[in-house]
Amino acid sequence: MDETNLDFPIGTSIIDLVISHRVLTTKKIRQIGLYPGQDLLLIELLRQDHRSQNELVRALNVDHSTIAKSANRLFKTGVIDSQKSAKDKRVTIISLTTKGRALAEQAAEIWRDVEQAVREELSPEDVALFLTYAKKITATFNQRSNEAEQPNQSC
Repeated sequence: MDETNLDFPIGTSIIDLVISHRVLTTKKIRQIGLYPGQDLLLIELLRQDHRSQNELVRALNVDHSTIAKSANRLFKTGVIDSQKSAKDKRVTIISLTTKGRALAEQAAEIWRDVEQAVREELSPEDVALFLTYAKKITATFNQRSNEAEQPNQSC
């Protein structure tokens, strides 16, 4: 392989895709008063309400501090409610308020619209291929990431 080759078309394409998706969704969610990431938290609560912060951390694949910060902001604006679990007082349960459920529905509609915009440009076969390739690439990255976490035995 030519070590002077500094073209990375797959990586660049993935980054471009993620950035363009984020820019579009961010513009739309800001119009409803949300910050990036809050939309995903609300949609996750719409999927299944009354969840612990740890469940949301796992579902969204983010740090606990990210959930805590978003939850705090959303609590202050009356979008979510939080309370200690009756079973374990160390666990905080997060729930949508009526206002939060309406906002979560708006966020979900934005994501549906963005998804539909892509589907209008691709055939059903293209969508299926894209999803297959995206899953393969994600699995490869996850596997390599896990391998990279292994301690180096040569030291």
